[in-house]
Amino acid sequence: MMWNNWPENSETSGTQTVAVGGALMDCERYLLWIDRVGTFMLCLGDRISLGGPVSEPPAADIPLLANLSRQHAEIARSGEGYYLKASAATRVAGRDVHERTYLADGNEIQLGESVKLRFRLPTIVSGTARLDFVSDHRPARAVDAVVLMDDTCILGPGADSHIRCPLWQQPVLLHRKDSQLCCKSRSDIYVNNKHAKQSMPLTDGTIVTGIDGRFRIEAVG
Repeated sequence: MMWNNWPENSETSGTQTVAVGGALMDCERYLLWIDRVGTFMLCLGDRISLGGPVSEPPAADIPLLANLSRQHAEIARSGEGYYLKASAATRVAGRDVHERTYLADGNEIQLGESVKLRFRLPTIVSGTARLDFVSDHRPARAVDAVVLMDDTCILGPGADSHIRCPLWQQPVLLHRKDSQLCCKSRSDIYVNNKHAKQSMPLTDGTIVTGIDGRFRIEAVG
């Protein structure tokens, strides 16, 4: 297999859960670098803000390279659903949002005149959502999609995966446990070259390697 330019400190087989450098839930946003799949923003908080780029803080959680307000809109998880709160011109499913509206799987979100996103709920067994980019606008830190994690996040080959990894044979599950972010799989995985036999907390910079592929998790400052 061909891997990205990461330090060669992982092997190619292993088992179950993952530890990734320090209590990852100390931070609310992480980057997942998945070989031959892409880069994804993983958000652990109950809400994220969307806006345009700014030269001084505070910036939105997801600052898009577009002509948007500093804090243009916010998406929040409430119970088993999500709603969008608009602070500037926003449309959901073709309708103007004046204050807030609940989001459904497949809704197109338009921010300003041209920024378009797709809200997804890939599976009914998890409250985790995903934001895909429909227009060409991307965050300042380029990612392929944004994942709004509830209790679990599925990385795998199925259409119901939150992050689809078409070449994998078995899914990997990111999950919350005792206020920490952990990882496990039915197939063997290694965490920083160490065979993981049980669910363990993830820490910043850990590389997880399995028979199907490899990913790295990194805290976003």
